[in-house]
Amino acid sequence: MAYELNKPSLIDRERVAKLPTPSKIFLFISCTGSIEYPGTEKSVKEIAKKLDIELVESADQTCCTGYMLTCNAMNPQLALAATARNLSIPESMGLDVAAFCNGCYAYLRELKHLIHSNPNFHAVADQAMRALGREFHGHVNVYHVQELWYRQLDRIKSMVERPLTGLRIAAHYGCHYLVNKDVAIDDFNYPTFIEEIYIALGATPVFYNERRACCGYSVGRGFTHREETVLPHLAIKMGSAAEAGVQLMTTTCPGCNVALDREQPALRKMGVNVNIPVIDISQLIAFALGTPIDLLCFQANTTPVLPVLERFL
Repeated sequence: MAYELNKPSLIDRERVAKLPTPSKIFLFISCTGSIEYPGTEKSVKEIAKKLDIELVESADQTCCTGYMLTCNAMNPQLALAATARNLSIPESMGLDVAAFCNGCYAYLRELKHLIHSNPNFHAVADQAMRALGREFHGHVNVYHVQELWYRQLDRIKSMVERPLTGLRIAAHYGCHYLVNKDVAIDDFNYPTFIEEIYIALGATPVFYNERRACCGYSVGRGFTHREETVLPHLAIKMGSAAEAGVQLMTTTCPGCNVALDREQPALRKMGVNVNIPVIDISQLIAFALGTPIDLLCFQANTTPVLPVLERFL
């Protein structure tokens, strides 16, 4: 069964539209996103270019350490030091941060909070910064790029070159974004802002039963309990989407893509009739705005994307 957009959005669109969108911002590069699904990073850059947002990068940036923390493979103190160092880079430039991975977004925010709320953690970060000859004062805001896109939704709607009329799309929001309920731009229990983006692009949002279910693929479980934990969970989630007639699914986290896209062949072997392309919301927006198809890197997907989108080319 597919649910419709059966409640009014809790977002004050007029208020959100008035929120400032940084004209220049530091882009935090995602290990998983840029390696597994490079079209995500390229799409973010294409959208930013169209919206006149200058993205700044640094070769000094390292991984957010989220994978290692989730696997319990490193001392959390090292993660605190790495976060302070990573955020000291844009802070020294006077820039805020935009992430396109839910994991990067959440770990940067959460570890920054720990540094400022616990004197012991603050001491760890300060010691690391002194050893590196850096300073970190915490004057950095961390955004998810989807928040910036939503703030510019009216502009994006006016720039659509490939209307996605008739395309049935479903959203996967991802735990690491919604758990930041104090800053999530929508009702974290029942978000709809991504479906509003679909509508702006001309598509039809599909509300399937397991829409809010986690992808089940935290790094530890994905590596150690795939068969008994991850795959049965994915079978329920993706089976629900298939039953609802979903033609395409979007995520806001490349880690979720690994689960929802890469594991579909295994699900079919289990008897789950699912063949749903899964792409990042930025790839979808970039496609609708006319970005050349080769820049979107859809060939990186396990489940082919073009059979669903080629009618819009």
